[in-house]
Amino acid sequence: MAATKRMMAAEFLALPLPEHERLELIDGEVVVQPDPLMVHQLAVGTVFAELRAWCRAAPDRGLAVINIDTGLDDRNVLQPDAQWFAPGTAFGPFDRRPQPLGEIVVEGRSPSTWHRDIGVKRRLYEQHGARELWLVDPTARTVALLRRSAPGQPVFDVAVERREGQDVDSPLLPGFALPVAEIFDGR
Repeated sequence: MAATKRMMAAEFLALPLPEHERLELIDGEVVVQPDPLMVHQLAVGTVFAELRAWCRAAPDRGLAVINIDTGLDDRNVLQPDAQWFAPGTAFGPFDRRPQPLGEIVVEGRSPSTWHRDIGVKRRLYEQHGARELWLVDPTARTVALLRRSAPGQPVFDVAVERREGQDVDSPLLPGFALPVAEIFDGR
């Protein structure tokens, strides 16, 4: 039986960038993520666009990004669907990989990756300091907001589910309110 070769983040980041696949390094193992479905991209794209618009509407609202290599440690480089970074976040050069983990991380449901998003990736986001994880589920047309009740809390100990007729919001984003129906309207 052949053993899986584990690699370090520096080795992973030195790999050539694939043309059509997203790669992540999870616990030292390269994981290939197939291209997401249209329903996933529309939902996650809407969340990103609204976060970006909120950031740009006033000074000192941070930065929203989509699909960037995010270095957690020597064995983990993830690529969340979207992230929000608080003002003052220390980034590396924007033309280099990886970048740090955002305060809010967004993952969209895809049939082939959801088990990792709610499993090992959730655990890694908790361990490495994300303050919130938003799980966007186009199938159920819901958004689960997992939060820490206090900055020192080691895990996401608050879970709130938003459905149509409700807004996605966050104590980290004063005045931000995204109607759930807009996330899944398909436009």
